[in-house]
Amino acid sequence: MIDRISISVFIVFVFTFITSADAKDGTIDICKSDSLLKSKNESNVIKHISKKDSVFNYYAMAFKKDKEGDYVNSVFYYTKALEIDSNYVDAYLRRAEAKKQLLDYKSALADYDSALKLKLTWEESYEVYFNKGVTLALLSNLKEAMANFNYSIKLNPEFADAYFNRGLVKGRIGDYPGELNDINKSISLNPMDPDAFNNRGIVKSLMGDYEGALKDYSQAIQLDEANGSFYFNRALINYETKEYILALNDFNKAISLKPDAEIYNRRANAKCRLKDFRGAFEDYNSAIKMQPNYYIAYLNRGFLKYDLKDYKSAIEDFSAAIKLKPDYSVAFYNRGLAKGKIGDHKGEIEDYTLAIEYKPDYDHAYAKRGMAKYQLGDLSGGCNDLNSAVKLGSATAYDNIIQYCK
Repeated sequence: MIDRISISVFIVFVFTFITSADAKDGTIDICKSDSLLKSKNESNVIKHISKKDSVFNYYAMAFKKDKEGDYVNSVFYYTKALEIDSNYVDAYLRRAEAKKQLLDYKSALADYDSALKLKLTWEESYEVYFNKGVTLALLSNLKEAMANFNYSIKLNPEFADAYFNRGLVKGRIGDYPGELNDINKSISLNPMDPDAFNNRGIVKSLMGDYEGALKDYSQAIQLDEANGSFYFNRALINYETKEYILALNDFNKAISLKPDAEIYNRRANAKCRLKDFRGAFEDYNSAIKMQPNYYIAYLNRGFLKYDLKDYKSAIEDFSAAIKLKPDYSVAFYNRGLAKGKIGDHKGEIEDYTLAIEYKPDYDHAYAKRGMAKYQLGDLSGGCNDLNSAVKLGSATAYDNIIQYCK
């Protein structure tokens, strides 16, 4: 109503101005005045349409770039749209999402804050707080992330995703009961979400509820049979509970869906338990081929070679693991064991010493170094190490003290 009144006043003013200027002989050139008014109004309409079309075109181009995964240019076009219309809420929100794809989280937060200063619908409001919470979590600002999820839930108590993500934040700070409560709520609101069941399975496994975890992973698989991570997680529980054949079947399925170095490594471990050493070697090799810097696969392949008494080759794998991870105490320890098997007691002691340097409470390393020193005739040094191992809880070292340190 105000806009209509303003336009009416403007027309009356212009008409009066034209009348006083052109009424030279007491007559009014109605045609001329009407033409001027029409030209003026049409110009405003054209400018308005042009501006609106430009915003829409920039937005449409940005949206297209989003779909193509070209986030750099999508940000560029959303920015162009916002330069014309700084109140375009959706452009702020979509630009923020594109920035997140580019890992520009701080700039994405600025867009969410800009959107929050505008007039938002109820749905836009709780979604902005939710997305801001997700971005803060990506920046590891868990306290502020939690606050934004809380506010999103306050605005919409039926928002399943907000409970799900708030639960993830609680899990990151070690509040597993709180995480479980939030995921339960999320599932009650959206019982067809496979990710929620999968995540609840993870929480239950961390809390030692393996049976409950298995049920949740199975439910996640039932809802989404094409997600390899669900099979992988279930396989880990089956491996932990010594159900190696079941674990192997799930690892097989996970690899068939999405081959990954870690899955090959884990399947190799299961094959070792089932005495399929050839198959285990093949899987460790596949893991290393797929991810050459995967030091855990070198370590595990070294374990297998050690168990098969191929000590020199085991030393090579332990050395490869150490080269990739120079502070890898367990690799130093096991390389020391292998060196001891081939009679290199000096090298063995050096490796145990490095293992202790990177892990000062490594009781097994103290115990083994103590025995290695004893074998080299250093009775005092050996017994000191054995005493250190006993203080750290080594029962084997205690037995060796009784036998060798009288």
